[in-house]
Amino acid sequence: MRQTTVRKAISITGATVLGISGVILVNPAATAAVPSAQHCVGSADRVGQQCFGTLDEALGQARKQVATKGPLQAQGEVIQGTFFDNRDYGGDSFTVTGAGLCDGSDGVINYQFTFPPEWHNRISSVQPWASCKIWLYPEADLNGDRDGPFKVNTGWIGTMLDDRTVSVGFS
Repeated sequence: MRQTTVRKAISITGATVLGISGVILVNPAATAAVPSAQHCVGSADRVGQQCFGTLDEALGQARKQVATKGPLQAQGEVIQGTFFDNRDYGGDSFTVTGAGLCDGSDGVINYQFTFPPEWHNRISSVQPWASCKIWLYPEADLNGDRDGPFKVNTGWIGTMLDDRTVSVGFS
């Protein structure tokens, strides 16, 4: 009588296990690392940004820069707004610092910021700081139609500029 070995292939989430031999073949595409969250801080008055793994780290750095006049911070700078990739303050974030408090007017822009290209068309929720009202624009340098003002923390900015914002104005 002749013996035969039967090998069955079973696919388990990106890995293939062959029979009893214990051989595991891994599909690199299925196990690629998920990109980590990115929480950035940028200044309306200076070029550049710094990014961190958590929102707490980013806000801590923004506060530290404001207090110590760090590399991205101009004299008298404050946190003016935090912008989120997803609704309800989820996903990646970008915190903008600027030269000072806003005066709170609805029509006059006190400060402006154009996001770096990797942040174009991503914003879905906003948090205003420093007495600022936030205006959203679909083009650089406050060009195009605008939406706002967002006066309070807003978990979803609505359909007009959701995932379409390129620059912001603070009033």
